[in-house]
Amino acid sequence: MFIEKLHVPFSFYKTEYVYFDENNKYLNNNNNKPNILNLCTVFKFDGLIMHALAQHKAHIKNNFNSYILLLKGSDLEQKFIEEKISYYRVATSQIFRPHRQPGITKVVKAIVDKHNINIINCNRHKEYLMCKKINNLNTKIILTRHSPSPLKSKYLKIFKNVLCVDQNCIDKINLKCQKENLTAPRMQHLAPFFDERESLNFNFNNMPDKKTFFKKEFNIDLPYYPNIVKVACLRGYKNHPVIFKAVQKLVYEKNTPVNLLLCGDGYRKKELQKLAKDLNIEKYVYFLGFTSKRIEVMYYSDIKALSTKDEAFGIVLMEAALLKKPLVGPTNTGVTNTIKHEHTGLLFENGNPQDMANKLEILINNPELRIKYGQNAYNHVKNNFLSDALIKKLEEFYKTI
Repeated sequence: MFIEKLHVPFSFYKTEYVYFDENNKYLNNNNNKPNILNLCTVFKFDGLIMHALAQHKAHIKNNFNSYILLLKGSDLEQKFIEEKISYYRVATSQIFRPHRQPGITKVVKAIVDKHNINIINCNRHKEYLMCKKINNLNTKIILTRHSPSPLKSKYLKIFKNVLCVDQNCIDKINLKCQKENLTAPRMQHLAPFFDERESLNFNFNNMPDKKTFFKKEFNIDLPYYPNIVKVACLRGYKNHPVIFKAVQKLVYEKNTPVNLLLCGDGYRKKELQKLAKDLNIEKYVYFLGFTSKRIEVMYYSDIKALSTKDEAFGIVLMEAALLKKPLVGPTNTGVTNTIKHEHTGLLFENGNPQDMANKLEILINNPELRIKYGQNAYNHVKNNFLSDALIKKLEEFYKTI
C-alpha cells in the first residue's frame, strides 16, 4: 500500500491518496467519458456504503476515470483496502460532521482540479456543502437520493440532477415542485448498485450443514425451525416491532415456531431485546450483530423478510433474490421494485403484524411455492438490476447533463 499526501492550501485536515500499484497510480483512460468523483461521508457499513463501493467499481470496470473521497477509518475504507482499490481519504474532526469540516470544500476542489473532474456524485444531500467551491461550469453535481422522501425546498434549488432509487420519490419531488412553483431537477429512477458477485459466485458446495454453521460462526444451537432472516440496522425506521409481533403470532396463534435471524447492529438493540422478552419470543429471536457472513446467513434462510415502514429499495432483497430466496416485505415502499406480489414473493399491509404473519405462514407451509418465488426473484434481479445494466443507464444520464 502506498500513500501520497494531497497538497491542499490552508486545509485543516490531512488528505491522502492511497493506491496499491506504483505503475498504475492514477486512472488514465483516453476516451470521451467524463471523469468522476464520488463522495461518501458515511462511517459505518450500510446500504449506502454498499452502493458507493459497487458504483465506483462499475465506473472503473467500464473505463471511466473514477475517483472517490471517503473518511479515514471508515468501514468503506476497510473495504477498499481489502479489495486493493485506490481512493482518497480525509481525516476529519470529531467536533464537526464530515460535510461541515473546516476546509473540506478546498479538499474537494483540489481533487476536482487535479483530475479535471466532470461529474461529482453525492450520496447524501448535505454533501453539497463540500462542493461550494466548485465554480467550473464543466463540473456537474449529481445527488443519488437513497431515501423515499422528497428533498427539502432549499436542496431542490441546489441540485439540478437527481437520481432516485425509488420511483415514488420522483413523483413526490415533481408534486412538491409543482405546489411550490419550483423548477424540478432533471431526474431518473436508478436502482442502487450492489456487489452481485457475493451472491452469484457463492459456493454452495462447500457449505456445512445448517446447525454446524451457526454453532461455529455464532455459537448458537439453532433448532430445526424455518429460518426467517432480516438484514437491517437496529434503528427505529427499520420497524422491527412489526416482524417481532408477526413472529409472536406465528408461534402462539398459528403454532408455527420459527427462527428469526437478525443481522445488524444499532442503538435499539437493548430495546428490541426487551421487546422480544415482553412478547415471550426471546428463544426464537437471534441477534447476530453486524456480520460479514450475511450472505451465508441468507443462504441458510427459508425466507428473506423486511418490515421497514419506509424502505427506498432494499439492497439485501436483491442479494437474497440472487440466492433464490422468496421475499416478504411491506406495501407502499420501494421494496415493490424487487418484490412482485405472488411472483417473487409476498407483500403484506405496511405496519400490519397480522398480515405479515399470514404471508409468512403461506410460505412456511408451501416449500414448492418458496422455490418458485425464489427462482422468479433470481430471474427478476438478474435481468434488471445487475451493475452492467445499471452503469449503461447511468452513462446515458451523464450524457443528458
